Amino acid sequence: MSPTMTVTMHEHHEQRRVAAVSMAAAVLLVALKLVAGVVSGSLGLIAEALHSLADFIAAALTYVAIRIAQRPADRSHPWGHGRAENLAALFESLMLLAALSWIVVAATRRLLSGHGPELKLDIWIFLVLGIVIAVDIWRATASARAAHRFKNAALASNALHFLGDLAGSVAVLIGLICVALGFPAGDALAALVV
Repeated sequence: MSPTMTVTMHEHHEQRRVAAVSMAAAVLLVALKLVAGVVSGSLGLIAEALHSLADFIAAALTYVAIRIAQRPADRSHPWGHGRAENLAALFESLMLLAALSWIVVAATRRLLSGHGPELKLDIWIFLVLGIVIAVDIWRATASARAAHRFKNAALASNALHFLGDLAGSVAVLIGLICVALGFPAGDALAALVV
């Protein structure tokens, strides 16, 4: 096997590893956010859980797209399978639009009704958000580095998506702090930011 072939196989393995770790992190985040959202009654956390579920599906699509894109050209794909990465990025965007629609409707209803459920904000809810924010920072950084290193559109899309997750997590944290300080609309407003 030539040295360039070894490097290429190593690069492919590294791209798949980044996508697989991202999928595992997404599963952890969905569980943490969903449990914290249901227990606390926070629409912002539930919206973040749905967003993380979309992340998991997106990461799985990225993983599959990378594997497909690495296949050599064949009769039906004379220029290779590289477009699979772009299709994964497109589908990820469509999933986010669907999640956005649900979140906007639920948050708007809560804001227009003038009241929502009383939130149960314990210290562990804020600890969960701290963990979520740390994982979001790590995923965005790891995906951006891998995307730059391998010139991979699907990993670049994931990196941008994870930066959006980070912004959403920070918004939820700020919204819950507002609720704790006596501004109950903070949670629904945070859900809209997500």
